[in-house]
Amino acid sequence: MLCAAMLGAGVSPSRAQSADDLRQWGEQALDAMRTDFLIPRRGLYADSWKAGQTKPGDPAFTWGCGVVLPALVAAAQIDPTKYRKPMEQYVRALDVYLTDGPNGIPGYDVLPGPKPFDRYYDDNMWVDMALVDVYDITGSRPYLNRAEAIFKFIDSGEDSELGGGIYWKEKEKSSKNTCSNGPAIVCALRLFQASQKRVYLDTAKRLYAWTNAHLQDTDGLYFDNIKIDGKVEKTKWSYNTALMLRANCLLYQITSDATYLTEAKRIGKAAESYWVKPDTGAIADGGQFAHLLCEAFFALGQADRDPHWKQLVVHALGYVHDHVRDSNGRYGDTWNRPVTAPLQKVGILSQASVARAFLFASHAM
Repeated sequence: MLCAAMLGAGVSPSRAQSADDLRQWGEQALDAMRTDFLIPRRGLYADSWKAGQTKPGDPAFTWGCGVVLPALVAAAQIDPTKYRKPMEQYVRALDVYLTDGPNGIPGYDVLPGPKPFDRYYDDNMWVDMALVDVYDITGSRPYLNRAEAIFKFIDSGEDSELGGGIYWKEKEKSSKNTCSNGPAIVCALRLFQASQKRVYLDTAKRLYAWTNAHLQDTDGLYFDNIKIDGKVEKTKWSYNTALMLRANCLLYQITSDATYLTEAKRIGKAAESYWVKPDTGAIADGGQFAHLLCEAFFALGQADRDPHWKQLVVHALGYVHDHVRDSNGRYGDTWNRPVTAPLQKVGILSQASVARAFLFASHAM
């Protein structure tokens, strides 16, 4: 936990919590999601909720689905008896997002059809990583088959422009982003772990080298994207660095090459300095990004066996629960911005991110 000297005047540190606390908070967040967002006849979740609504809105964008499914995965890892069925039902419900697109390769569209195709490579990566986890939980080969099929679409986003790298969008090939390369590396590494097919490890190493060469800053953190004309957009979001941190931890786990662990420690320290507020322990970013940084910090803690990283996450999540939740149990978008009045509108991304973070941390502890 943060020591007293690190806390600003008048700031109360969030209380320490156990794995049971985190599980309770995560299950409460899942229950609230079902109440506010579930579209019962379709088995999907709506994209947003607003006060006074009488029925759920339109289905979530695939990015939101790519956080809802990991939240259900984390719940099923803790209690498969209760949550395995809802997890598998949601995987099947997501079939309405699948389309072959112009190249005949199946991938998840940004919204359910029928509609003109509009697929994002990174959206597919969030779902794909979760599908590998679903396979791990169930042992059911069709989930791994689906994950491998979706990775074919992801892999189709790479070409020789700028020397390699995966585009962000299929239709608009104007930039290659960290958010479409970092998670692709993690997808490939998880598929290698699940299938032992060498092609996935080779793909991960190739994309890893490209991303570091084109999108990593000298401090170890990652820029947002590089345009096809070579101009780098230098905004730093926590999830971009998080996925590359996790990639280093996975590469170390798979290869035992200590250079990956050394790099992971460098990135982790830089990420803590950049996003974790020393006075409160809060992560200064949106929940849709910050939950992935929490997972990466846990991965680093497991790799270097330093309890600091777990403590960092536990404290950050305590702040979210104690300060970013309104009186009705809904969470704000930004994890270092206190919520002081009942929220009138929330998105599935912010609620699913919290549920995922609490449940993942409970299981990882």
